[in-house]
Amino acid sequence: MTFDELVTEVYNITNRPDLVSETESAVKAATLKAHQSDFYSKDIHETGVEFDTATYKQSLDIISFVTNFRALKYLKRVTDENDELGTLFCILTPEEVLDSYGYNKTDVAYVAGRMIEIKASVEFDKMLLGCYVLPIVRTGAYSSWVAEQHPYAIIREAARVLFKTIGYDEQSAAYERLVAEEYALLRMSALSDVGY
Repeated sequence: MTFDELVTEVYNITNRPDLVSETESAVKAATLKAHQSDFYSKDIHETGVEFDTATYKQSLDIISFVTNFRALKYLKRVTDENDELGTLFCILTPEEVLDSYGYNKTDVAYVAGRMIEIKASVEFDKMLLGCYVLPIVRTGAYSSWVAEQHPYAIIREAARVLFKTIGYDEQSAAYERLVAEEYALLRMSALSDVGY
């Protein structure tokens, strides 16, 4: 469903078409919440990265590079866009960068604030980045695979929030159970890329 179709469905449930900005905000928040309910392969964005110079250590401002960045999935050092082998970087926490002897590990990457810090065993200037991204929920630029494939996970959560906002606690509680059912269906069908 489109953003406007989702909003219309929420109006139909809440019978409150007067709550325009509240409903739009609830749909946006519900969309983000649905995508963040797990790490879905449909949220993976893959792109190439080329640095200005080849060095052993590179830094990438991930928020500037991928504005809707959520989390790293993988980084692979490559020689060019046709390199299908490459070398995967091990994704670590900043505390794990040193080995047990206090030396820096190589072929590793970690997130530090907005930056992805990458340390390699050889000089490199190209890599393949795979990361989980958030949906686009800006007005006029809405994009969500959950909205297309599991719209009621968003609609029912938005309705639940609106019911809570206007003091209809009983309806909000009822929709909380419906949202849980929708999320269970979402995980069951979207976490596996192969049907059984």
